[in-house]
Amino acid sequence: MKPLMMSMSGTRGVVGDTLTVEIALRTGLAYGTFWRSRHIGGDSPSIIVGGDTRTSHDTYKSAIISGILATGVNVIDIGRVTTPTVQQMIHRFSAIAGVVITASHNPVIWNGIKLMSGSGAFLDEVEYASFLAIYDAQLWSLADWSEQGTLTVDHSATQAHVEKIISLIDCSKIRASKLRVAVDANHGAGAVADPVLFASLGIDATIINAEPHGRFAHDPEPLESNLSQLKAAMASGAFDIGFAQDADADRLVILDQTGRFIGEDYSLAFCVDYILNSEQVTHPSVVVNLSTSRILDWITDKHGGTLTATKIGESHVTQGIRTLGATVGGEGNGGVIYPRIGWGRDSLVGMVVALAHLADAKRSVSDIVSDYPQYVMLRDKIAVESRESVAHAIGVIKDRFSDFPQNLDDGVKVTLPNGWVHVRPSNTEPIIRLFVEANSASEAREIMTKAQLV
Repeated sequence: MKPLMMSMSGTRGVVGDTLTVEIALRTGLAYGTFWRSRHIGGDSPSIIVGGDTRTSHDTYKSAIISGILATGVNVIDIGRVTTPTVQQMIHRFSAIAGVVITASHNPVIWNGIKLMSGSGAFLDEVEYASFLAIYDAQLWSLADWSEQGTLTVDHSATQAHVEKIISLIDCSKIRASKLRVAVDANHGAGAVADPVLFASLGIDATIINAEPHGRFAHDPEPLESNLSQLKAAMASGAFDIGFAQDADADRLVILDQTGRFIGEDYSLAFCVDYILNSEQVTHPSVVVNLSTSRILDWITDKHGGTLTATKIGESHVTQGIRTLGATVGGEGNGGVIYPRIGWGRDSLVGMVVALAHLADAKRSVSDIVSDYPQYVMLRDKIAVESRESVAHAIGVIKDRFSDFPQNLDDGVKVTLPNGWVHVRPSNTEPIIRLFVEANSASEAREIMTKAQLV
């Protein structure tokens, strides 16, 4: 049995197994109690609830909504939407918090719950610990008959999200460009949002796996090995750029006009390059996580900026962006965070930025990326059964690479003369993640071979 994963990044488990309806109900009860206790004012606060297209969406959403309402907190149900749409609607409705029903990039048998604060970002460490204390002790506060929360259903969230994006990014060149776009929405939340976005941009995009029914055509993590359909479509030469999203459409990866997968980190770099160029900030600050490629160091240096690396997880990157007042940030898995628009990874923002980059440069994706230094990134994951297994693996890496500088903020990251290696436990799956980057494929394989002997 796969374990239930609970962290600041969300709760995730297997549908009908480790993720039960009772867990969803308890989450709603605890979350409503937590936010009602922090609310100051006469009117009852509201929490936004939405989620991706997984087949168990209604099952878990109904339980969470019931729990929240029972604590006297109102709910605005925005239906099947992207995760960043929930984050945007928290601001639009001046809600006190948000809940997203999604397992993000996890396989189809999983579902989960992401918790957002009133800022539109993940809970910080203090907030999450306070929520978890209520959840674990089952210390929820139930409202009496006269103070039950009320449920409102809103169908305008996706349109409102798209309108905000195109109001804050200059899309005039995109509209005039006649760019040809292919997108693999994989029957996820992108299949809900993408048609609205491209219609607003005047782009006649081809959307693959366009029905939002949650029965994914392939594993929802947007890795190269999962994108054979999109690569085949791009190989025809009929498109200028290709995009792939994960199930809740917060992550984005780019394929060039030939169908070549440019990589998750290079997809982020492609967007950050354009944002820093268009913002024209003196000494801009960029925030990424520790597992992000050195291509982001190069892009940041190119624009005279400073790069900061945080622990893995959107919550940590977002906190870093807020603390430093950074211009942009993200994670090397293809997650673009543009604080001008919102405090979370947003594939819709990423697509608009990437299209703006193409339209402005009047060059192909491959031509633009050819200007970037070409680092080689390798990723692997190892299934684990216990925390002891994680500690052992990290200890082995520390000993094996003891002659080189080590960062212990999140697992262990070792900086080598020709690259780096990072080993850490996943926040969302029962695995250890292993990242290696080097200047060449042979060097990367050599480092990976040494690191894999854990």
